[in-house]
Amino acid sequence: MVTLKIKVGHYYAYAYKDKHTIAFAVLYGFERGKNKDVYTLRLYTSNGDFEFPIKESTFDRWVKEGRITELTPEEALDYAL
Repeated sequence: MVTLKIKVGHYYAYAYKDKHTIAFAVLYGFERGKNKDVYTLRLYTSNGDFEFPIKESTFDRWVKEGRITELTPEEALDYAL
């Protein structure tokens, strides 16, 4: 089994416990300095889209919990529309 890693420019879906999902894209991340391993996500919801910071450790925890799936660009577009 391949473990998902957070990657800039990729699309993912986060599933809530009630099976509601939110699509997001990873816009950029910091590799060095004070904000090391912090990434900016753009979330796509029914109320619009907004940016949200996340630490790599939080993303890894969500993967272990089975909440994250990787999306194709076409699937991400479906969520955004």
